[in-house]
Amino acid sequence: MEPLAKTWASARELSMKYIRATIRLFALCGITAGYYLSWLMGLPFVSPFPEVARNWRRRNFGGWARACARVVGMKINAYNSPPAAPFLLVSNHLSYVDIVVLESQVDCAFIAKSEVASWPILGFICRTLNTIFIDRRKKRDVLRAMAKAAATLNRGLGVVLFAEGTSTAGHMVSPFKSSLLEFPARRHIPVHYASISYVVPSDEALAEQSVCWWEDVTFPAHVFRLLQLPEFEANLVFGPQPILADDRHVLAAELWAAVSAQFAPVVQS
Repeated sequence: MEPLAKTWASARELSMKYIRATIRLFALCGITAGYYLSWLMGLPFVSPFPEVARNWRRRNFGGWARACARVVGMKINAYNSPPAAPFLLVSNHLSYVDIVVLESQVDCAFIAKSEVASWPILGFICRTLNTIFIDRRKKRDVLRAMAKAAATLNRGLGVVLFAEGTSTAGHMVSPFKSSLLEFPARRHIPVHYASISYVVPSDEALAEQSVCWWEDVTFPAHVFRLLQLPEFEANLVFGPQPILADDRHVLAAELWAAVSAQFAPVVQS
């Protein structure tokens, strides 16, 4: 009877995880729709006033990020003072969850791969929230993205660049690509940096699989896997001082070294 009891307990636990994930998924959809519609409805009234518009965006996008973190059971531990907008910030990249972590702390737009723009619903939302899309395979598109990033800074927003170019399993920080660091190097713009890491309970799926999104797993499948976690922690460490260099290769190397020095590999608690 003991093996049967263990099987029943395991099945019940799995069922509870599926129920938890389903409830959270509906909650996230409701939160996203609510904050996005709130932002849209206020947009005609705040658009003529740039400072008010930025505050309205921050209130809604930041509020959305913090609400999402609560729903998925993510505790965000932030260390050191975040930069004040406008800023250019470089970070390692582990998951789509990184966006929630960073947006909960700073007012920013993200540089994202061009594929995200075609995602159903989320792609449309990202396009309307100042996301800068880029196809790194095309040099002309890199130049366009650089110009848009500069314009975003001029409007008073922060810009976040995941300089590894893709998300990773969280074992280490991959070398930073230097192409998009040409414009801060050329214009003598100091670049801030941060590192992100995650910790999950010891009896749950490995953090590199349940939180980090790097395997050949579809976005919906991975989201449902993440939502099954009862809780997890995100550790966000801001660098104490920005880095300035006139050469993009030197800038990329120094930023990579700084992020790597404070990065903690993803672990189980």
